[in-house]
Amino acid sequence: MGVVAALLLGAGLASAQTNEQRLSEVAKDLFSPTASVDADITQLKAVLAADPKSAQAHMLLGLAYRTKGSADLMGEAVGELRQAIDLDPSLVPARVYLAHLYLDLGRPERAQDELHAALTQLPDQPQLQALLAECQRQLGKPDAALALAEQALKTDPSMAEARYYEGQALYDLKRRDEAIEAFQRAIQDGGRRPEVYGSLGKALLDAGRVDEAIVSLTEAVKLDPSRPEPMLPLARAYRLKGQLARADAALRTVRSLVGTSGLSAADQQVQRDLSFEEGLLRLRQTQLEPAAQALRKAIDLDPTYGPAYRYLAEVYLRQRLYSRAQDQAARAEKLGSPLPADLQKALRDRTPVGPPKDDA
Repeated sequence: MGVVAALLLGAGLASAQTNEQRLSEVAKDLFSPTASVDADITQLKAVLAADPKSAQAHMLLGLAYRTKGSADLMGEAVGELRQAIDLDPSLVPARVYLAHLYLDLGRPERAQDELHAALTQLPDQPQLQALLAECQRQLGKPDAALALAEQALKTDPSMAEARYYEGQALYDLKRRDEAIEAFQRAIQDGGRRPEVYGSLGKALLDAGRVDEAIVSLTEAVKLDPSRPEPMLPLARAYRLKGQLARADAALRTVRSLVGTSGLSAADQQVQRDLSFEEGLLRLRQTQLEPAAQALRKAIDLDPTYGPAYRYLAEVYLRQRLYSRAQDQAARAEKLGSPLPADLQKALRDRTPVGPPKDDA
C-alpha cells in the first residue's frame, strides 16, 4: 500500500479540484490503518454515478475492492483498475496496484506488462523496479529478480519493499542465510508486514532455528490473522517441537481460511502444502490411514511434488503395503525426494521400521 499511496500523492490526487475533494478524502481513508472500506465504496459509487468517466474513482474503487480482501471481489477489482487505465493510460498508480493484484492472483506475466508500461513513463523508478523484481522471481528468474532488487536498492538503500524482494530472490537461489539477513533488514527499515515476518519465519525454520521461527511466524499471524500462509510453517514448527496439539490447531485454522477450492496457482499451492503438512502430522501421530489420505490429496493437487510421494511411501511401508510403498518410493526418487537409506533398506528387506522421525 505504501508505494501506491506515494504514487497517488505524486499524481496530484490529494490536491485535485472540484468534485475530486471526495476522492481525496476516500484516498486518505483507504490508506489509513482504520479504513472504513464499505463507506468508501459507497462514496465512490456515488461519484461514478455522477461522473462514470472518472479514472481516479475507478482506480480507488478497484483499491477498495482489493482492500476488502474477499476472493469474489478480485475480479471486480481488476475490472475497475483496467477501466481506470483505459480512461487514462498515463495513470501510473492504477498500473502499479493492478500489478500487485495480478501478483496476488498468480499472474506475474500480466503484472510485468503493467510495470513495463509504467516504466516507460517513469524510467528507473525504484518502486517499479522493486515490484518488477518480484515479477521476475515469480516467473522463475531469481537471478534477474535479484539484479532488479539490487538496482532499486542502489537508488534507495532503505526501501523495505526492495529489501524484502531481494530476500525472496536470495531464498529462491538457495542463499538462505543471506535471505534471512535481508528479511531482518527489511523489518528494521520499516517493513513490519505479515509477509515479511512470514518469509523470515519460513527461512529460520529451514535453518533449524525453530524457536526464532515461531516468534516471527506468530508475529505474522498477529499482523494479519486472515492469511493462511504463515500458519502453515507455524504448524510445522510446532510439530518439530513436538507440540502436536498446537500443530493440529494451526492446521484447523488454515483449513477454515482456505476453504475447499482455490482461485489461483498460489491458492492451489497453499492447499497442497496444507494437505502435505496434515499428512506429516498424522504420520507423527501414527494415524496411518488419515496420513495416507492427506498425502494422496497433496499429490492430486500437485502430481510433481516429490516429498508427498516420499512420505506416502513411508506410510505404506509402515502399513506393510510393500508393493504400494515401492511404487511411491520410485516416483519420489524420480522427483528428487528419495527415501532415507534406513527406510530403503527396510523396504528391500520388508522389515518393520522404528517410530516416525520429524525430518521435514
